Amino acid sequence: MRIPLAILAMLAAAAFAQQDPQDAKVAAAISSDPVLRAAGEEMARARILRTLGESIFYIEVSADDAETFGVSATLGSAFAPQKSRMRPLRVAVRVGGTNFDNTNSIYSDYYSGTRYDPDSLPLDNDALALRDTLWLSLDRAYKMAVEALGRKAAAVRGITATDTLPDFWDSPGRILMEEPRKVRIDEDAWTNRVKALSLVFSRYPEITSSTVEFETSQGTFYLLNSLRTVVRTPDRLGMLRIRASQQAPDGMVLYDGAVVQSLDPSQMPADAELRKATESVAQNLAGLAKAPIGEAYAGPVLFSGAASAQIFGEVMGAHLSVMRRPVSDPGRPVPVPVSEFDGRIGMRVLPEWMDMVDDPTLKEYNKAPLLGHYEADLEGVFPGPVTLVEKGNLKALLTTRQPVRGMTGANGRARLPGLFGLKTARISNLFVKAQKTETDEQLKARLIDMVKQQGKPYGMLVRKMDFPSAGTVDELRRISGRAGRSGGGGRPVSSPVLLYRVYPDGREELVRGLRFRSLTTRNFRDIVAAGAQEYQFDFMDNGAPLALMGAGNYIVGCSVVAPSVLFEELELEAAGEDLPKPPVVAPPALTAPK
Repeated sequence: MRIPLAILAMLAAAAFAQQDPQDAKVAAAISSDPVLRAAGEEMARARILRTLGESIFYIEVSADDAETFGVSATLGSAFAPQKSRMRPLRVAVRVGGTNFDNTNSIYSDYYSGTRYDPDSLPLDNDALALRDTLWLSLDRAYKMAVEALGRKAAAVRGITATDTLPDFWDSPGRILMEEPRKVRIDEDAWTNRVKALSLVFSRYPEITSSTVEFETSQGTFYLLNSLRTVVRTPDRLGMLRIRASQQAPDGMVLYDGAVVQSLDPSQMPADAELRKATESVAQNLAGLAKAPIGEAYAGPVLFSGAASAQIFGEVMGAHLSVMRRPVSDPGRPVPVPVSEFDGRIGMRVLPEWMDMVDDPTLKEYNKAPLLGHYEADLEGVFPGPVTLVEKGNLKALLTTRQPVRGMTGANGRARLPGLFGLKTARISNLFVKAQKTETDEQLKARLIDMVKQQGKPYGMLVRKMDFPSAGTVDELRRISGRAGRSGGGGRPVSSPVLLYRVYPDGREELVRGLRFRSLTTRNFRDIVAAGAQEYQFDFMDNGAPLALMGAGNYIVGCSVVAPSVLFEELELEAAGEDLPKPPVVAPPALTAPK
């Protein structure tokens, strides 16, 4: 059966290439790469097969060819290094039409048949093996799309539809073919480096758990769709994660972490900077263990340095994309995260002297590399800078190919796999600009003045947030539970790690055990002042709540550049949980007896 099918594929590809000069360019681009060539041949064949009656109007095939290396250590001892080679495959098929297709339904990701296609492409470039995997994947995707379209249409007939938006945004096709580039990773050197960094925690016997992990991934991103878009770009990442926790004398479990990352694994910071980040985590925990537990507070709060960029990335960044509610059966609504910016384009979300721009085209800022740079998103849309907020008013949102109200097209922010046959939008390089600025010293003085005017004993200063969170999955559940019980509304927000009381005489006192209550995007309208100095914060987003470290199977780099900001009033509350008792028996010594 392979011979006639191969002939059919060649005839289909030839006919496809003769339709338009751009198709000839696409054919020439994919002919030099075995993965793209196999994808193109199978896509051409899939477009002419209509066995179930529904025509395909959009096909998308993307894959990653990645080699990974990882090693972790604790207290100077390394675990076995992990190495892998993988080619995860993602296939999307849309049937119906741009106004109504098989996506955005609770059945979009459901397939009732038996699945025979693997999740990944073969590691070698054998043409028949590649095409066989793609054929099975496209076959299942087509059948799943037809089934989902039927179920979605049946559900819509039983409800009064309020969402009349179309289901698909088109975009011009482009070709981007870059040569794969890899750098050499000295695995032995990184193993020794991780062991040495983890040994730092041995000088802090109160720390009960610690780990240092290094991961690197190098490969190529492939994408080909029926809109004549071809993408082949290198995809590299190096990342060092540092995490530690300890129990305070009163039983409270404290944790902190740091992440150092680079889009070029050969350009990771020097050992001195990595050691400084490790020492900082240990010292933060030592200081927190001695700090008093804070009391409930409502009043002015100053986010200084990187903490300001963290809170903009976490709170504002999470709401800059809108997820439409999927079609479901009558009487069975599906809970989905709701963006606080949905339907608010044109309304004020920041002070009138502040702007916000997302720009993935920039590779560096003030001579520092930016983590959010990329050439094309997961849907083959090429991004450009987007002015999100201008003079305090919301002007735009981050969009994928799924239409949303207030926007007119996709702007290339589909960065993470999503639910219901869709992709998820995420920020890239987010810049927060202020036209009215003060020095950081003036901001602190202004905080003290507000404290005196309001007759409060102290104000609050935040220098570090737990974002991305260094906590465990259980701690994430507790944070979500506390947020629900407090009645503050909104999504859970990470807890402050370095939180200080600022007294009227300027003295600062570190406190612990507090978290923000009902910190939402609406609070950002009440920013009263911003600093003149900008701070850059880089992080990896994985779609998990609080961007939990190590969670998710797909990650994207993000950078936030923002000044320090002073809020007129925010609320902080105690965790309100029973604390576990400290261990009865002391832990074993971290050093051998002499």
